Amino acid sequence: MKQRRLTDVRSLLSSAEFTEWWGQLTAARAVLRDATARYDELLAQTTLMEFRAELTQKNAIDTLYRAGEHEDTAANMLFEATDLENKSFKGVGEFEEQRFRASEAWYRLGAAEKKREEAVDKKLAEAEVKAAQRTQMTALEEYEKENARKLRLWDEVERLWARSAEVSLLVAEERALGKKVRREAETLFALAEERKKRSRELKAEVEACATQHEGAKAKVSALHSLARERFGCATGTDFLYFRTKDDPRLAYCVALVEDTEGYNVEVKPLAVYQVDRQRGVSFLEPARASTPSLEEGDRRFEDYFLKGRKGEARATT
Repeated sequence: MKQRRLTDVRSLLSSAEFTEWWGQLTAARAVLRDATARYDELLAQTTLMEFRAELTQKNAIDTLYRAGEHEDTAANMLFEATDLENKSFKGVGEFEEQRFRASEAWYRLGAAEKKREEAVDKKLAEAEVKAAQRTQMTALEEYEKENARKLRLWDEVERLWARSAEVSLLVAEERALGKKVRREAETLFALAEERKKRSRELKAEVEACATQHEGAKAKVSALHSLARERFGCATGTDFLYFRTKDDPRLAYCVALVEDTEGYNVEVKPLAVYQVDRQRGVSFLEPARASTPSLEEGDRRFEDYFLKGRKGEARATT
């Protein structure tokens, strides 16, 4: 790092060689800034697309399971419907047998009633009339019993038919739902594959952009190295540094950026500032030809931390 006077630094900044270098650095930084923004955006898109692909794949699998559940439900209901149909056939058979028994009891009841009426009409002995009445009552009880069982069997048959019809309808719906949900799963699987493919494409773009990004960083680094060789300065990220020829305690720094918040003063590109070698850019002040005394420099530094950038007193504890 060469020693320079302030006039030498300003003369260097106005030279054609530095102007050319500055133009190259500005262009290289713009390329690096764009490459960084593009890289970050592509990386975010890739991460998001990978997440969406995984989520879609998971949803597709879950949807396929739901389709299987509908199909299993339909199969179970079909088994139930078949069982109900078999039971209804058996119930109809039992009903027909019971109907025959109830009809026979009805015929016997009719014969007993006729026999009682004849006994009364013929004015038979009281014992015979009472015997005919007891036979009629027995026949009536038997008929009511057989007929009640017949009605219960018929109610059971109708219940089985109603449940069988209900289950058959539900089987058809569950089958339709199974096909519908399976199509949804197939659509989701296809969408997941599309997103995986897009994710792979984005990864390739990220890799290409990363190469461009590294190239842009290398270009900026090369220009910093060139500045050290040509201009005899130290290079930081935001500043070039020159040793002062008049005072070994101080250094001149040339801003390479514009920054209104990061330092104690508003930094402008290519503005020349003066810094203490110990404090560095933690305390910047405009470069000037006359060198302040050590006591004056310390007082200015302390005033900055006590009063702030605008001269307002800071609160102390």
